This record gives sequence, structure tokens and C-alpha cells, in this order.
Amino acid sequence: MADEKFVKTVQSTFSLYGLVLSRKLSISLAKELLNVEQDEREIWLTRIVEQVLTQNLSDPHVTVENLKSAIQEQIRPDTLKNTETVINVIDVFDVPKVKYDLSKKKYVLTTVISDVYPEAEYKSAIFKDRFNLLWYRTLRHELFTPPKLGEKKTDWIELVPIEYLLSESKKGTVYVMGLLTQLTEGQYYLEDTGGTIKVDLQGAISFYVWSVHNFQDGLIMEASIVIASGEYRDGILHVEDLGFPPAESSNNARSDFGNTNTFGGSHNLSLKYSEKLKSHEETNKDGMIVFVSDMWLDDLTTLHKFKTMLEGYSEYPPIAFVLCGRFLSFPTNISSTQKLKEGLKDLTDIIMQYSNIKETSKFIFVPASDDVGAPKILPRSPLPKHLTEYFKKNIPGAIFATNPCRIQYCTKEIVVFREDILSKMCRNTLLFPQTGNIYDHYAKSIICQSHLTPLSLSIIPTYWNYDHALQLYPTPDLIVSADKYEAYETTYSNCHIINPGLFPKNDHSFKVYVPALDLIEHCAIPKDMDDV
Repeated sequence: MADEKFVKTVQSTFSLYGLVLSRKLSISLAKELLNVEQDEREIWLTRIVEQVLTQNLSDPHVTVENLKSAIQEQIRPDTLKNTETVINVIDVFDVPKVKYDLSKKKYVLTTVISDVYPEAEYKSAIFKDRFNLLWYRTLRHELFTPPKLGEKKTDWIELVPIEYLLSESKKGTVYVMGLLTQLTEGQYYLEDTGGTIKVDLQGAISFYVWSVHNFQDGLIMEASIVIASGEYRDGILHVEDLGFPPAESSNNARSDFGNTNTFGGSHNLSLKYSEKLKSHEETNKDGMIVFVSDMWLDDLTTLHKFKTMLEGYSEYPPIAFVLCGRFLSFPTNISSTQKLKEGLKDLTDIIMQYSNIKETSKFIFVPASDDVGAPKILPRSPLPKHLTEYFKKNIPGAIFATNPCRIQYCTKEIVVFREDILSKMCRNTLLFPQTGNIYDHYAKSIICQSHLTPLSLSIIPTYWNYDHALQLYPTPDLIVSADKYEAYETTYSNCHIINPGLFPKNDHSFKVYVPALDLIEHCAIPKDMDDV
């Protein structure tokens, strides 16, 4: 029996941390701690309290479940908790919205009302929210941070709000950040939350992406949020240089959120820094995720090649196969629904021939905008349930996801997006880059803009209330941009950006990601293995 003095010590320790533990639970915990050496009891008690605090309680009252979880964590620290899932596929309609809170002077997470057809005010809020995210992100960048009191700093840039330009006469070069838009045909303007100014782009000889040390290229389009430098006179900003706001590292972006989950999913706490998941990830050095784009289920050659792929992986099943649309080889017509249903059945029958893969691997389907079952508006819903019933019934790891979707594997955060976005951005860029790889420019553009589709709504229709589901902030570890463009892989701001390429048209090639090694591999089905 625990003595009364130690029971009071238990209660007072919890009180010191702002927690309330009932007398009944205090007695139970005191009894549990009798099994620990007397000189170590208070150490264990403190650790248990700290474990309770990591559970993000909704109120200070500690429940028996909270206490059990904390004790279990101390007794078996290497065991994964229920909140530490190894792999989790996240519906982007459930992704939290990252927003800057001016009163708190930090980024916060907000809950979005579930409504795909909200009031018109949400449309005007899309670009305002995009701008605010980048504006406050840029202000805390070293290049744009003013000197502190008593500090000498000559190499910083002052961003001038448009409202200030409109109300004051300022000579010399100014730096303005705003949304690039055409309010009248052929005439560009910069717009921020305080006003709009006309810009003359003739003097901007080239377009750049801002960096601390130098300038690099990117794809600047209408609806891009840019930093323009030039001389403001006669009501017009005569632009000399135009570029993107600087990217921010994932670690810096997370500083505002602590251990809160920003990526989405059912967990309150971020799994990014889970030591147990990191250990599990490193242990599974051969674990891989396979990405295939344009998995034509009505095409016999495509199915045969995929069967060959499964044959190759049968001894060592991947963590997951991520299959992106389009899932039919022809444009949507009256027969599409039946053809897709038949194709999924054929794919099921192929997978069932490999019991090891069937029981072990996940099969994640990410539809294209051209696939049946949803309008061509992002984010789009999964494939219709009545088409996927047979597959789900027979394949335990079947997951039909949204587009885009998010995948958390251990500590790695992955965004999968199926859209011919690169060609759309190239068609709408103000100045096509003359040097470098176009996919490098694309990668820098989406990460500097912290958005998968930094284009106007007329080019990429988006549900007004869910534009935040396309945000890339904080930056993930891997972005899979499945596009009809040729296969590629590149890296920017410590983030991999890859395109698997069209599986049926690019020598049946695909990409493989090895999370433990943070490695991308380009693979293809050899022609000499094709028996057809």
C-alpha cells in the first residue's frame, strides 16, 4: 500500500505541470511506482508526467487512458504507440489550413468548414491567404530582416507595402511584393492586401528567383506572387528585376508549430521527429515505395508489364505501389465506367497471383482529373466506390485516395499529385527560361510559391474552400508530380521532386523511393523480359 505522503507527492507533481490527477488515479500510480527503486521513483514520476503532456490534452484533467499510455511508454519505450502509424494515406479534404495569425505573430493551424460550394467570399480569400503566407515567411528571411537595435546590417532588403507607395513619394529603387495580375488586357499590376499598382515590365531584362547569394531562374506567371524591384514614378513601378520570394527550409517552417501535426491525418502530434518511427524506418533499409503514372487498366500490354513488375518484387514486396491515373487509355465516354470496373477486376486477379505482395503491400490509387467520377476541379475525390468494391474486397491493402493525396511513411512526408501541370505552367510563363532543365525551374517555382498550382483559377479550377489542400508548407520530403512530361528527378530546398513518366509511353518506366536512404531510383521493365 502506497503511503499517504507519496500519494500527495504524485498529486502535487502533476499540479506543478498544470495537470489535475484525481485521488483515485494518484493512489493507483503511487502503487505502480512501488515496483521502482525508492531513489528512482520521483524520476519515473516526472517522466510519466512529461509523457502525459506530449498527448496534447484537451483539458488539464488526466484520464485513466492518458495515464496508462504514459506508463506503457516508460515501461516499453521502443514499442510504437497507437498514434505512431508506420504508413498513413491522408485525404487532402482533411488537411489543416496553415494561416498567419497577426495577433500571435506566428503561423497557426485552422479548421476548415467542410463545404465544396461555399460563399463567394472564399474565392477572394484564396490569393489573400497565399499572399499572407509568403509575405510573413519572407519577412523572417535573413535577406529581408531589418537590423536589430545597435546592429549594423547593410545587406538587407526592405519590402515596401503598396499602400505606402501610393501614399508617399519615395525615390530610388524600391522592393515590392505582390500578386502579379492583369486587371486590364495586356497590362500587368502588382496587388497586395493594401492596394494595387501598375507595373512596367519592359525594363526587367530577366526573371529571377531570390536567393541570399545569387539569383536563379524560375517560371513566373500571372497569379504568381513575386518580389519586384525598380523605380516608382508617375504612378507606375518600372520593374528592373522580378523574382520569387525565397524558399524556407522545412525545419524553420516547423518552428511555429512545435510538435503539432501540420501534415494532416488523425494524429495530433507530428510524426516527423518520432524517434521510434525513425528507428523503424532505418531498420527497413530495403523498404521502397513504387510510383507508376498512367496505369491504363484497359490496356493488355500495360497490365502485362505490371505483372512483370510484380514478379520482380515478389520476393521482397514494396511498402506500397502508388498508381496514378489516367486509368484508361482513351478519353472519357459512355463506356468508361464499365471499362474501368473491368480493368480493376483484371488488376485484382493479377495481384492475387502474388500472395506475398497481396498480403504485405499497399496499393494506393491517385486519380487524374480526366478519370471518371468527379469534375475537373482540384482537389478531386477518389474513384467512385461502386467501381472499387471488388478490388477492396480482395486486396487488403487497397486505398483509393484523393488527388492530390498525402502519404506519411514513418518520418517521411510525401505529396502525390497527378496533373499535367508542367506544360500548363510553361504555356503561361511570362518568359520561358533559356538555360537549365525545365523541371528544375518547375521545382523551384512550386516550392518558392509553397503551392502545387501557382496559377490562376481559370487555368487550374480549384474548390475555393480547399485551396490550402494544395499548399506545400512546411515543405515535404518528397513531391511526386505525375505528369505527361518525360520522367525526371530533381531536388530543391532539401525536397525531392520527381515525375515517374507515363508508364505505357516511356518504356514502361517508373520511380522507386527508398525512405531509409532518402534515395530515388529510376526503373523500367526490360524489353527482353516481355513475352508478348
